[in-house]
Amino acid sequence: MPKPEQNRVRLYGRLEDIRQRWTPDGKLAVIAALTIPRPKLGASRARIQEEQPIPLRATGEQAEALQKHQHQLVSIEGCLRRRYYNREGEPHWGQVEVWVDLCRPETIEET
Repeated sequence: MPKPEQNRVRLYGRLEDIRQRWTPDGKLAVIAALTIPRPKLGASRARIQEEQPIPLRATGEQAEALQKHQHQLVSIEGCLRRRYYNREGEPHWGQVEVWVDLCRPETIEET
């Protein structure tokens, strides 16, 4: 049996907050948030937000797919990547994002 591919994520949620950015090499990138439900953590935390945004980043065809599906329910597949940047010559790790390989609309089945 082959090993499962490492660093793969699949998420389902509502696509929000889409913005365009330019990469350092001049390519268009899209960043967005995939809003997903937060797990319930018990009564003591019952009033905490019920949804959480997961940051997304895409280029090329997947950037176009994200832009086309704003405010829709989508399935996202990709890999996790943590941003790295320098501030005043010091290295810093930023947020973890899902780098999108696949974005497809989903429909809600009525029962």
